[in-house]
Amino acid sequence: MTLEKPKKRGRPAQLLQVAELHGFVEFLLEKDPRTELQNQVIDVLQTGGCNFEMLSEAQQILVKEALKPYREHIKLKLLFDELSIRAKPTEYETKFIELFQAYQNKELDLAETNILKTMCTRYYRFKAQQLQLNDLELYLSQIQKKDAGKKRKAENQRKFAIGGAVLAAFKKLNIDISDETPEQIINRIMNTQKFHDEVLQSEIFKEVLNKKKDPSEAKALFLDVLKGLATWEEVEIPIYYLEIDSILKKQ
Repeated sequence: MTLEKPKKRGRPAQLLQVAELHGFVEFLLEKDPRTELQNQVIDVLQTGGCNFEMLSEAQQILVKEALKPYREHIKLKLLFDELSIRAKPTEYETKFIELFQAYQNKELDLAETNILKTMCTRYYRFKAQQLQLNDLELYLSQIQKKDAGKKRKAENQRKFAIGGAVLAAFKKLNIDISDETPEQIINRIMNTQKFHDEVLQSEIFKEVLNKKKDPSEAKALFLDVLKGLATWEEVEIPIYYLEIDSILKKQ
């Protein structure tokens, strides 16, 4: 009795179109940096003329594995192209468009990229199963809550970091502000900046800046000029004394 070999179950070997693989190679070539797997796939496909059937079994497995992110990318782009030409996209569609544009500009982190992919999947599912619009709106509201929470967290972290920077700056300047209120510290910083700006607008500094275009060199020269002026005297009285008295008399 001859036993027949059991037939293998599962889907037949996937045949990938040459055009898709050419597009895949172009997609990978635009990536910078690329992973070792992506570089291997580029070599395999370019050597084999992007003919999937001519690849070895090991090479086919390699290509299939690397192809998954590309197909996800194409799925996202097709939906973006479809939604971006709509005259009046819904709030959900607008959010997807905004996220995809940020994704193209490489401005999304991993969590935001996953949200973009989930929005795409849910949108296609919504269309296929003709679900109620409330399903998409509910997910959008969840995203918006997360976005708002993320922004608040980022703002709080920035405020904390700026506060630490201010304390560190005063410490480096050997200025003790431990007994000062936040309002007093704000006034101290504002007054210092205002005085700094007024000095830069003075005629002496403007003339110094004409001689030394580099700001740091100009500031150093300005201080040297002030020190030099303090040595000028008229009848053994420093010139700057006379100027101070002259200005006070005018007030």
